[in-house]
Amino acid sequence: MLIKIHYTVVFWKRADMNEKLQESAQYLRCFNNLEMESFRVYEALSKKINQPESSFLMGLAYDSLKCSKIIQGILSHVDLSEIEGAECKKEIAELAMEISTLTKIVSTINNLNPLISCEILSELINMEDLLNETYTTYIQSSATKFVADEFSALIPQSSNNFKRIFDSFVEEKEEHRRTLIEVIYSLESKEAEKIRHVSPVVKYQNPDAWYHESTIHAFTRIPVRAKAQP
Repeated sequence: MLIKIHYTVVFWKRADMNEKLQESAQYLRCFNNLEMESFRVYEALSKKINQPESSFLMGLAYDSLKCSKIIQGILSHVDLSEIEGAECKKEIAELAMEISTLTKIVSTINNLNPLISCEILSELINMEDLLNETYTTYIQSSATKFVADEFSALIPQSSNNFKRIFDSFVEEKEEHRRTLIEVIYSLESKEAEKIRHVSPVVKYQNPDAWYHESTIHAFTRIPVRAKAQP
């Protein structure tokens, strides 16, 4: 009787762990979608903007593609058969759809003037903030442990080391934010020079002063950072 109970408990625990592993893997699959959509929107915008700003945006595109490839590498060691066709969490699915919609908007614009360019770049700052928040939430959850445990059967891998991968993603989103602000500064300073506006050098002492709210409103969810701004 005791042996039967023991095996029942072990079976239940394994089933629970497998369920949580699959849930975590589903998160990763959805993150891969986010990164691929990010790559597409940056690639689309880079084709509409002149150099050197175009090169910066293409660099961000390849960063997103790199993150996608890393996630795909992780998923290649996980059995995805049980989550085939499963839907992403609502907020993640909506974010992926909104990025895709923004890509379509960018692709259909023929005359991308500096004002529209800066509005789109502001939307991309919101996108990076939302990606940052999404990864941070994942890192702070217990979900990372289950994929890390799966990896430990293949190579020595602790949960902390696994989390560092996503910590690096968060840092990269922060860097993307700074790059986007610099591109906005570059475009607006060129425009300011044309109309002999006030020197932008003074304004750039506060980089966030170049981040204006966009009228495009591509994303329904407002990033926490944006909410905190006066």
